[in-house]
Amino acid sequence: MNAESEKRRFESAMVWNFASLAVLGVSGIALNLLIGRLYDAATLGVFNQALAAYIFFSQAAVGGIDRSALKEVAAHAHDPSRLRGIIWGALTPTLLLAALVTLAFWLARTPIAAFLDSPGTATGIAAATPGLFFFALNKVLLGVVNGLNRMRAFAIYQSLRYIGILACLAGFALLDTERVRGNELAFVFTFAEAVLFLVLAVEVGLQMRGFGPSHAGDWIGKHLVFGIKSAGSGVLLELNARVDVLMIGYYLEDRMVGVYTFAAMVAEGMYQLLVVLQNMYNPVLARHLALRSTGELEALIRRGRRNTWAGVFVVGVAAAFIYPWPFDWLAGNPAIGESTRAFQALVLGIVLCAGLIPFAQILLMAGRPGWHTLYMASAVAFNILGNALLIPVLGIVGAALATSASMLLSIFVLRLITRQQLGVRL
Repeated sequence: MNAESEKRRFESAMVWNFASLAVLGVSGIALNLLIGRLYDAATLGVFNQALAAYIFFSQAAVGGIDRSALKEVAAHAHDPSRLRGIIWGALTPTLLLAALVTLAFWLARTPIAAFLDSPGTATGIAAATPGLFFFALNKVLLGVVNGLNRMRAFAIYQSLRYIGILACLAGFALLDTERVRGNELAFVFTFAEAVLFLVLAVEVGLQMRGFGPSHAGDWIGKHLVFGIKSAGSGVLLELNARVDVLMIGYYLEDRMVGVYTFAAMVAEGMYQLLVVLQNMYNPVLARHLALRSTGELEALIRRGRRNTWAGVFVVGVAAAFIYPWPFDWLAGNPAIGESTRAFQALVLGIVLCAGLIPFAQILLMAGRPGWHTLYMASAVAFNILGNALLIPVLGIVGAALATSASMLLSIFVLRLITRQQLGVRL
């Protein structure tokens, strides 16, 4: 494939994945607005605290094996004889790990609820527990699709997850007419992940049909070693994304978690623009790193960094000025207005770090999961310290400022490690 056709394919895949992101954004906004309208801010707070715990445990359930599968599939996409072994070698340990962590998640529901002083959170965690098992398997299967560079299919499957969540919420709206089952709303994740698993099992099964012998045993050990070294980074990544919500839940009441959720939800939508690019760049990074083409890789990073900063700056400035008008009008909820300053602080951090976030998993794609874990540990440490210092003084605005500052500081750590370990300038 020549450079021009590869560029067109990349751009086409980007359009599909941004369209998938649009589905995510609409679904995320609709999910939170509908919960707030159908129930109340306290129910929304319980839902998001259950979600924070769910996402934290989900990374332990997959243990970094999904990134190992992505890396190896991308690096060996030209050698179909190895792909069946790579895929089965990733799925086999994931089945056991997912089962164990799912059990731990269910057992932890009461202690988590007690820590947050939110009994409803235990009910939410119980409702989401089966979804955690399917989520882990889906992460590996999506890693395979990503590694094969089937980005159009990847976008469609990601969208299916969000559509399933909304479909299940619609079921609650129709069946829970008395609005007494709000604490069980996290069941939407169980429903969506189960449906997605059935679809992905067919997709990957069809992709594997023409591949050669399995030899899965040759890959199980490699995936496990990578997973053990990178499992901490996955947990830290999701913990870092929810530190603000969890610490607001610890220091403040459920209502303030619900208020902050509006700001975090829209800011997360902006951040997902960068995650789309990260998903697009990851298999490309893996191939360049496997071929040791440092010059081409740095040129790619420079172009991506420049274009991303320019685009996100425009989006960020517009979002900071527009928020919260459309959401306040749609929801008719004064809580959204209270979150404006927190949202603007979150946007500031995203804009400052935007150019490098698409390449933030370069250490994983280079087979340096331990160093990636160190980078993520620095981000979480900065975030926890900042939230602990600023929430008691500034409330939810302090949480947003601490989150943005931690993003910026951790990016400096990433650049330093990447230069030292890979000889690549970010």
